[in-house]
Amino acid sequence: MRRELDRLTGRTHDLLVVGGGVHGACVAWDATLRGLTVALVERDDFGAATSANSLRIVHGGLRYLARGDLPRMRESIQERSALLRIAPGLVVPLPVLVPSEGRGTQSRMALRAALALNDLGSLGSNRGLDPAHRIPPGRLLSLSDAIALFPPLAGTAADGGALWHDARIRRPERLTLSLVRSAAERGAAAANYVEVERLLTTGGEVQGVQATDRRSGLGLEIRARAVAVAAGPWTGTLLAGVTGHRRGPRPAQALALNLVLGRQLAQVAVGVRALSGPADDPVMGGRRFLFLAPQDGATLLGTWYAEDDMSDPRAIVARGALALLAEFNAACPGLDLSPGDVARVQWGRLPLKAGLEPGRPNALADRARVQDHAADGARHLFSMEGVKYTTARRVAAGLVDQVVRDLGFPDPGCRTAETALVGAYDVPAADPRLEARIREAVQDEMALTLADLVFRRTGLGEPPGPDREAVTAAARIAGAELGWDAARQSAEIEDVVRQAREPVAAPWEAVV
Repeated sequence: MRRELDRLTGRTHDLLVVGGGVHGACVAWDATLRGLTVALVERDDFGAATSANSLRIVHGGLRYLARGDLPRMRESIQERSALLRIAPGLVVPLPVLVPSEGRGTQSRMALRAALALNDLGSLGSNRGLDPAHRIPPGRLLSLSDAIALFPPLAGTAADGGALWHDARIRRPERLTLSLVRSAAERGAAAANYVEVERLLTTGGEVQGVQATDRRSGLGLEIRARAVAVAAGPWTGTLLAGVTGHRRGPRPAQALALNLVLGRQLAQVAVGVRALSGPADDPVMGGRRFLFLAPQDGATLLGTWYAEDDMSDPRAIVARGALALLAEFNAACPGLDLSPGDVARVQWGRLPLKAGLEPGRPNALADRARVQDHAADGARHLFSMEGVKYTTARRVAAGLVDQVVRDLGFPDPGCRTAETALVGAYDVPAADPRLEARIREAVQDEMALTLADLVFRRTGLGEPPGPDREAVTAAARIAGAELGWDAARQSAEIEDVVRQAREPVAAPWEAVV
């Protein structure tokens, strides 16, 4: 996978995808499998924004049982199976523990029924999976067994627990990259650090984009028969000049925040229900589940949400980090988490309902939005805004269905649920082949900065890292490939250290 800008220009692609997060990457991969010629551009690095901010849990859909939404539960179970099948090196089964309590929806009786329905909805979901990636049935636990798995439950009102399995993404940035690599292997022309300035239209038809290579400043005209915009929170801005749509006075985005705790606090994922009510959480309505998700040597805690006006997010991030710690400590006081436990703060933006779905407009959107903008006077223009990493593949398939029909091409059907991804393997910091992996990332994975290597191509940036000695060694290897002198290597190292620490240091200093 090479960054060859001349492959973007001088031809007309069947489909141009704008946005290299997980949704855009899934669109590009699906379209190439169906025989379309595809171009994919991303203004930063692939998977560097919201797609990198994830609890890394592939939820099978048990949460939808409380709403009686069995079709969505089944969809999520199918998507969990698809990810386990196509990326077994990055997606693995994960045990999840939720304590039982009292006589309501968290009682042992209610959880027993939920586990039974979940197992029923999961029938056939292990088909085609190797034994190590199959999902076992759920079961109820006694209080002593639940405490043995997660000792802090001893200080709560729990009277037992329910244990089931979902899946864990070892590294979502790497998984997003493998989707891009898979598209490139099928012929897609892909490039990171290419920013779209405007859409090109003639007679009400979108025919491509005017873009800029952010590395060289070179202007690029990229032509395509259809354009799909999957630029996350920037989607509306890109579309506005063509469709005439503008955001209203109400924020259309939520800021979603997770905390990376610098030690592993449990061997299983643990969900506890927040004690706050609806007035305390206008986005989620309160009483949501907070999850601890184990990682290698660390733990993720999430998620906290707030309305976001797309201004400087630091004050919101600072307030949210403290609020999330307080919420979890109130629900599960045994760990007594403090700001000193936080190694990093991760955040991204997700769409709100904003009047486009039933319910409170400032609530988080329930479903992804896929639109054909022909009715807006922009034929052959499509857009998507996703809400879940888990279902990105399915949402992308729906968009590609529309593109193929719009272009009048024969459709062989979606094959992304069964086709193994290219490059879907982990690259931990302790990998004995790390030096070769770094060279491969520069030569064949479009790593242009040290941050690309540390945070999105390898595990060097995983908590409690990045280790300065290891990062310095990586800078020397990358520098030899990219022609960096000593000053450039030093600047790249300092940028990595800043990115690792700034999301924690600056907000905390403003609040604590």
